[in-house]
Amino acid sequence: MNEAPFLIDQNGDWYYNKSKITRHSMVKLFSTILVRDEDNTFHLRTPVEDVLIEVLDAPYLIKEMYLKQKDRLPYIYFKTNVDYDFMLNKKNPLWLEKKNNSDELIPYVLVKKGLIAKLSRVVYYQLVDLLELKIIKNVSHYGVYSGKDFFFLDKPKSRNKYL
Repeated sequence: MNEAPFLIDQNGDWYYNKSKITRHSMVKLFSTILVRDEDNTFHLRTPVEDVLIEVLDAPYLIKEMYLKQKDRLPYIYFKTNVDYDFMLNKKNPLWLEKKNNSDELIPYVLVKKGLIAKLSRVVYYQLVDLLELKIIKNVSHYGVYSGKDFFFLDKPKSRNKYL
C-alpha cells in the first residue's frame, strides 16, 4: 500500500507530504471530511475523492474546556483544535487509556462517530480540579460529572468500547 500523503501527529498537527499545514482554515476544512472506517483506517472522503490519512494517536486534540450551568447542574464542554465544540455526555464519553510500556494514563473523549480526541495536558489538569469521589457498591471511584453523567477517571479502559 502506498504511504498516506496526509498525517496527523500525536499533537494533533496536520501534515501533507511531510510538510506541516499551518493554515488553520485548511485544517478545519479537511477535518470536516475526516472519517474512520471499520478497518481502523482514516480517510478524507468526499463524494468524488477518497484519500488515506495516517493518524498517529487521535485525530483531534482538546484545547479548551468550559462549564455551563443548566437546570442547576454543571455540564462540561470541550473545544477541539479544529474549533469543534461539544458537551461531555453518554454520546461523547470520556475515558483513560494506559499507554504501552508505561503506567501513564491518557484521557480521551469520543468526538463523533469513530473519531476521538486526546485531552491536552492543560485541559486534563482543569478536569482533575473537578474530580469527585463516588462510592458504587462499596467501592470508591474518582471521576467527573457532566450533568448527571459520571465519568470514571481512576482506571484505564479500551477505546474499542467507544468506537
